[in-house]
Amino acid sequence: MQEMTHRHTRELDMFYNEHRDACTNCSRKFQNGMCAHLGYDTERNPVVLCDDCAYLLSETVIRYHWTKLEYEKVSPESKLWRYMDLSKFLSMIGKKSLYFASAESFEDIFEGAKGTLERKEKWDAFYLDFFRDAIQTAPGMKPEDLTDEYIEENTTRLLSELNASGNARRKHTFISCWHCNESESEAMWKLYSTNVNNALAIQTTYQQLYEALDKDPTIEIGKVKYIDFSKRFSSVNGSFWYKRKAFEHEREVRAIC
Repeated sequence: MQEMTHRHTRELDMFYNEHRDACTNCSRKFQNGMCAHLGYDTERNPVVLCDDCAYLLSETVIRYHWTKLEYEKVSPESKLWRYMDLSKFLSMIGKKSLYFASAESFEDIFEGAKGTLERKEKWDAFYLDFFRDAIQTAPGMKPEDLTDEYIEENTTRLLSELNASGNARRKHTFISCWHCNESESEAMWKLYSTNVNNALAIQTTYQQLYEALDKDPTIEIGKVKYIDFSKRFSSVNGSFWYKRKAFEHEREVRAIC
C-alpha cells in the first residue's frame, strides 16, 4: 500500500467534495467504514477510489475513513431564497460579499445543541461507557496502567472535554441561511424582514450559490434536518445541521464554515 503524501491542494479537496459518494473508477458507492483513497492516477487526473481500484493511483494524497454526510445534499437546480431588509442587501452589494453569522449570535437557544437538559443524563451515560471502552482497548496501553482510578479519571475528563467543545464550536461556526422552495413564501417575508414594505428577496440556485462562494471546499452547503429533541439527540460533530421541528416550515438550507 502506498505511503500518503498529504500534498493537499484546494483543487483536490474540491474534487473530493464533489465526488466523495462513489469510486470514480468503478462507481461503487461508498458506505460508512469503507476506505476512500484520494490522489492522482498515472495521467495526474484527480481520483477518489475504493480499495479494489486503489492500485490505479500513482500518488495517494490521503485515505479517508468514509462517513456519510450529516446533511442531505441539495440538487444543483434547487431554488434558494434569502429574505432581507434593503439595508442588508445594499451592504451585501457594496461589500460584494455574503455575510456569515456566528452561531453564537443566533436567537434559537438550541442552535448547535445535542439534546435537551432533561436527557443529559442519558447522553452522559452513553459517552462515559464509550470513552471507558475506548481507553481500555486503545493500542499500546499496558494492562498494569489501566487501574480503575486511571480509567475513571480519563473517562470523566474526555466527557467534560466533549461537552465543552459544544460552546467552542458555537464561537467558531459561521452560517448563511437560505430557504429552499420553488416559489416565494409569505411567511418568510414576514419572518426575515422587519418591514415588508422595505424588504426584498434574492432568488438563486444551489449551483449558483456554490459557484458564488468560489466552490470553497471549507464551506459545506446542505439541508437542515428537523428533529424532536425530546426523543432523540443530534450529532456530536454535525449538530449545526439539526433544528427543532418547530422550525420545519423554514425548509432551511445552510452554508456553514
